Amino acid sequence: MNQERRFEEQRLQKVTTEVRAQLQETGVSTAAYHKRAHEVRRLIWEDLQISSASTDIYDELAQHLIQLGEERGIAARKYYRLRTLLTMQDSPYFGRFDFQAEGSSEQEMYYIGLGSLIERASGEPLVYDWRAPISALYYDYGLGSAAYEAPVGKVTGTVTRKRQYKISSGRLIYMLDTDVVIDDELLQRALSEHADEHLRSIVTTIQREQNQAIRYDKKPVLIVTGPAGSGKTSVAVHRIAYLLYKHRLDTTANDVIIFSPSNVFSEYIARVLPELGEENVLQTTFQAFAEATLGGAYHCESLMDFQEQLASASGEEASALAARLVAKNSEEFLRRLEQVIQEYPAKEIQPQDVYFANKLIMPQQELRQLIAVEYSYLPLAARLAKVKQRVRALVRPYKKAKARAAYQALREADPLQGGHWEWARQALAPVRDEYKKTLTQLESWLRLDPVESYLDLLTTAERQATETALKAGKIMFEDVAPILFLKGKLEGFPSQQRIRHVVIDEGQDYSALQLRIIYELFPKAHFTLLGDENQLLNPGLRGKHGLAAAGTIFPPSSVEYINLTKAYRSTQEIARFCLAILPDDERKGAVPMVRRGEKPTVVQVDPSRRGEVVGRYLRELEARQYSSIAVICRSALQAAQAHRELEEFGPSLITDEHSRYRGGLVVISYYLAKGLEFDAVILWDAQAAQFSQAHHRYQLYVACSRALHALYLCYTDTPSPFIAQIPKEYYSFQADT
Repeated sequence: MNQERRFEEQRLQKVTTEVRAQLQETGVSTAAYHKRAHEVRRLIWEDLQISSASTDIYDELAQHLIQLGEERGIAARKYYRLRTLLTMQDSPYFGRFDFQAEGSSEQEMYYIGLGSLIERASGEPLVYDWRAPISALYYDYGLGSAAYEAPVGKVTGTVTRKRQYKISSGRLIYMLDTDVVIDDELLQRALSEHADEHLRSIVTTIQREQNQAIRYDKKPVLIVTGPAGSGKTSVAVHRIAYLLYKHRLDTTANDVIIFSPSNVFSEYIARVLPELGEENVLQTTFQAFAEATLGGAYHCESLMDFQEQLASASGEEASALAARLVAKNSEEFLRRLEQVIQEYPAKEIQPQDVYFANKLIMPQQELRQLIAVEYSYLPLAARLAKVKQRVRALVRPYKKAKARAAYQALREADPLQGGHWEWARQALAPVRDEYKKTLTQLESWLRLDPVESYLDLLTTAERQATETALKAGKIMFEDVAPILFLKGKLEGFPSQQRIRHVVIDEGQDYSALQLRIIYELFPKAHFTLLGDENQLLNPGLRGKHGLAAAGTIFPPSSVEYINLTKAYRSTQEIARFCLAILPDDERKGAVPMVRRGEKPTVVQVDPSRRGEVVGRYLRELEARQYSSIAVICRSALQAAQAHRELEEFGPSLITDEHSRYRGGLVVISYYLAKGLEFDAVILWDAQAAQFSQAHHRYQLYVACSRALHALYLCYTDTPSPFIAQIPKEYYSFQADT
């Protein structure tokens, strides 16, 4: 083993020397670009000083700009390479496997790292990018027979060794020989680390089932499901990095978009792609997209806004809110929506005969024929636009003829007065008025108003709250998707042809209608949807969410499902407790990892001493050097109260989607904590009054499953029934009243 270590240390020195040399070379070429770019900008500025009378200047400027653009592209690639090399300088690789291809007499050593590294002098590959086809052997196989898909076809052979490394500051800390990547010491060490304010790269510990999802590239729609902590979001971000690598010749970061549950979450995952050597891709939330599509005319409530309303409402009000949401996600409501779209041309478009100056231009039957038949291949708004264009074209000769006749009459009536411009002005004025009258009538007949049409389909009971919100410039959460869908179907969806891949995280919180809208928006894109039905926040979607409906929205033959079963985030004790919150038939074979820790603690507290008790636990957790601790509350209102009581500990308060998560101690609502993870979680109020309704079960599961190493649940007199049902051996109990 000492001989093996010496070999590895010598090879590491060779690799780090090459990294440093390439770093210096790349840095010099990047500096040269900046100097050249400055020179080109100076030339452009000097050319701009030349008289604009010179026609040659435009050709010269175009050449300068083309040249600058090309050099900028080269410099950008060098910049990202520089960033990768800087990371590799610290730790150039993390794994190795030895592979003997079938028909070959020699075993080859392959070292796997964050990026590729080729020795300049010999052309020998020193490190392979973790996304390279051959690197799949490292993640997918133990020792023995193995195969991978190479550009030339399938390559089979035998993996004879697998080794993992811990390298820091260019020094070999330790190395481990292993049969598989899962359940090994390196993974256990990684899972035992403390969380921070950003999602971490898992490139060194990607497991086989995760790797299958990351590299999947057969069908255009991939749906990844799995329990809390199974790495779904990590898979999503690493999958983007893999796709950008594999399709790097025709796909850039600007061709990929992520739909995130909130801006807090978007910021949380924003660091991973740069760590992997890629640019950050486009990110949005459904709310932000909806507001942009509506041109900023309305504020659109998000799911997070709705969760706050639900959490802050009284029992009766909360039931009414949930019932309203269920009703507008029902099949009956969607049928009514589809019926409005289908019947809109016949019911809402009521054209009349079109006249100009008492001359029939187009009879109403022809107008209807154009709208219903001839232009039926277009969205309704485009049909109406073409009809208007056609009418204007038909009116134009009559308009010109009438203006000429009026001009001639004025000229003949008094040839000595007025002159050309005066006769033209007097002749055109009434013709323009008549033309404007015709167009105004046409506009009134061929008018689209999706919002008014949406109001018309609502019952009296449904309409009141919706109309009140619209008058205040707001669209309620349950109305956002139906209005967008109606608008898109009538006016045409503003499709984004350049987007090549769409990632939707927390897909279980998207309705089928939301998913249909996104599918219409990105007609040329492939899709990755990720989610867990047991983390469903939308009480109107149980069994009817986007993940369940994907097979009916996308062509069934285009959809592939991958289910992640292992939960990596939490200790076995916390994972077992969280799974026990769920009904037996909804745990779906989730398997907690073997990392052990302390049992969750259920604490009964005096309501007047809750802040004091929680403060004591905070001191204990800080003494254990946990770097991220969350006090999770039911609502922003409750979070503000908890923040006041814990003020001496200096916590950050996260109350809305635009708050920034900075790590350390935070007070946060359960719905904004979704997708994040913390070393320790304290549930501020696990009282029955807070978590008793059917959909509260899943909210409680979301809150508890954020914890990596420690979990505390506080209540006053009666705990949530979903806690009361958990076997007592799954947790410790303390009474601090």
